[in-house]
Amino acid sequence: MENMNIVYPPLVEQAYQMMKKLNKNVSKQEVYKKLIEVNMIDQQGKPTKWALDNGLISEVSTPVEDETNADINNVFSRMPVSAFRWKNKHDGYAIDSTELKKAILSALKDGSLSRTGRKHWLEVLADINSQED
Repeated sequence: MENMNIVYPPLVEQAYQMMKKLNKNVSKQEVYKKLIEVNMIDQQGKPTKWALDNGLISEVSTPVEDETNADINNVFSRMPVSAFRWKNKHDGYAIDSTELKKAILSALKDGSLSRTGRKHWLEVLADINSQED
């Protein structure tokens, strides 16, 4: 059977990121089922009227910035800490282009980037490749 990449609703992704800090073994499927069970979301991942009325969920849609940050975190989390080197106050950090390239290719391969993130990281990859020529 082929590997399926299930796309969970934004509220499930957000809850998963919070729960993962408490329990590293929790799965997105478990978080999704629990959110339905406790009446936070419906089966389509939309917040329930009860959750909205009780202030448990205050934002229905995910801003583009959240998606962008998730894509950046996705790529950077695949890199070793040693790939980020402090240069100075003026320039900040330098990023090892070889490690960045590996991380981008990994994220592109497993399909975990958003459509916008995919486009952006392909452009970054093209920039890295053009600088290497």
